Amino acid sequence: MRRSRRGELRPAVFAVATLATMAALITVTGCSGAPPVTDTGLESPDASPGATEPEQRVDPLPPPLPQPRVDVGYRMPRLGPDEAPGLVPRLAAMAAPELTVVARWATPAGSSVLGDALDARFASAVRSYAEEHGAAWSPGVDVAPGGVGAPCARQPLTEPVGASLTVDCGIVAAAGTVLGERLIVVRREGAIATAIDRSTWYADASTGELGDGAALYHPGAEPRVLALFAEALRSAGLAGVADPFAGLTAEGVRAVLADTIVTADDLVVPVPLTSAADGQARHVISVLVPVRLVRPFLSGFGAAVHAAIASGAPFEPPSAPTGDDRVDCTLVACVSITFDDGPTSLTDGLIDTLRELRAPATFFVQGGAVDRRPDEARRLVDEGHELGNHTWSHPYLTKLPDPEVQAEIQRTQEAVHAAVGVWPRSLRPPYGDIDQRVRDLAGLPVIVWDVDTNDWQRPDRATLIERAVTGASRGSIVLMHDTHDSTVDAVPDIIAGLRDRGFTLATVSEQFGGALPGPGELVSHGPR
Repeated sequence: MRRSRRGELRPAVFAVATLATMAALITVTGCSGAPPVTDTGLESPDASPGATEPEQRVDPLPPPLPQPRVDVGYRMPRLGPDEAPGLVPRLAAMAAPELTVVARWATPAGSSVLGDALDARFASAVRSYAEEHGAAWSPGVDVAPGGVGAPCARQPLTEPVGASLTVDCGIVAAAGTVLGERLIVVRREGAIATAIDRSTWYADASTGELGDGAALYHPGAEPRVLALFAEALRSAGLAGVADPFAGLTAEGVRAVLADTIVTADDLVVPVPLTSAADGQARHVISVLVPVRLVRPFLSGFGAAVHAAIASGAPFEPPSAPTGDDRVDCTLVACVSITFDDGPTSLTDGLIDTLRELRAPATFFVQGGAVDRRPDEARRLVDEGHELGNHTWSHPYLTKLPDPEVQAEIQRTQEAVHAAVGVWPRSLRPPYGDIDQRVRDLAGLPVIVWDVDTNDWQRPDRATLIERAVTGASRGSIVLMHDTHDSTVDAVPDIIAGLRDRGFTLATVSEQFGGALPGPGELVSHGPR
């Protein structure tokens, strides 16, 4: 295995405090003023014995202004779904002999500058890491304990076997239209960390601005900001030289500042205890700098981020249809849940469930059903789900003459377009009944399935869930029907089970990067 050059810790710029000093500095508050003076029994020199003078008071001194300080035990903020709602979890995982990758992050719903940037960043990171270790990136399931989970929830770590790349995320700020997400990337050889990169990214949905912690400061202000950190370290007895950051390269300075966490009162920066020139270190200590001291050095973006966080305004998550969350099925392990024969009286409730769980699906609708229930069909499209053609009256197509096959398909195409304004892009033959003649007549790609729940047989709930969840592999297309209340009721547990294994839900066309196979081509699953 090759060792990452960024993981080589070069000579220290300043020394680690002794353990005794560290223990004494679990919370160091910095410079303190004199204690308040309240003298309430002053005696006049001219007073006769026994005389009583009016009581005199000295106003207490004002409390000292907050100074840069070190807090050894500082706990970084980590917001949950109640404080930062509407986020979409992402998991890219892969297991190969002597190689494990588990990368978790979260994105706002739909398309966003933060989501696009993080998706691109981790697509590059995991592919590069796999390539460095002689493997092509291939997203897998049953790799990451906890599966996809809630956005940036704490999850157990994978066992350290061979080389591994782990990405952990935490939501550190969510106020108004501003979101802050902290990312910790750890590279290991077995149990030994060879490199740890920390950064916090901020995005303002109202302006589209995006930047890491280093972007919070004016360009050129970095030495002034680092001087405040140095002051805190010297006050805590942790820096033995005048400028403990003198040896950092420009890249090292950015690495330190990139992990700036903004709170209402302070900017918190985990500063390396033993730092290399590039800013890398395994052990860090939290330095808290009052905003009043660093405010002159904030960029316009930094000032706006702090103002939003200090306001305490509730987070305003962007709204987007369920199917608008971008999915790259070459990066994450995808699976498609599909429903045949609707829309029905059960479809509205199913749409509500899919919206609550932000789970896109593909519906193969019957033309006659769309004609009877155009409103439900329109809701499916408005929510971003995908519609496919399931013929007009659900016949065995191989038993029909050519004109009737074409009529069943074309009449449904026209009914869907009239109801919702879109054309179905694929055909699912009823009963999976297909031959080459029908494929040639279809004029659409033919989508069947590789996981059949056989829900039409009304299996018990546990059996239905097991068939859908355990039978799936990367690229699977799962067959169900929104004509059975038992199926609709089991959908939340099916989705949870698939995500627990590490699957990301996607429409059928998303599995093919948005470009389905050509007319007449028969597929039962997505790329693997």
